[in-house]
Amino acid sequence: MNEKDLTELKDLVDSVMNTSTKKEAKPLLIHLESLASKLESDISDPSLFNKLTCEVIPYAKSATGQVQDKEHWKACVERAWYTFENGVNHLNERKQNK
Repeated sequence: MNEKDLTELKDLVDSVMNTSTKKEAKPLLIHLESLASKLESDISDPSLFNKLTCEVIPYAKSATGQVQDKEHWKACVERAWYTFENGVNHLNERKQNK
């Protein structure tokens, strides 16, 4: 997975979390899920792909709109994203060093 794809994913995650309504978030979520699906083959570690699809995206979805505990869900996204991004960067470094 290249840096451009990683940045696009993060921008979409942030956009989803910062929507003011769930209706506004819906097309962004569809795009985010579609992009994640397209990038599955680029993420050679299944646990990293699961981190994205089973934590980052659902947590971002939970943070959409005017929800209670929005800051909690944003923090969950940030923690999961940190792990995901570091894992992707580690895989990329290993590929470059081969």
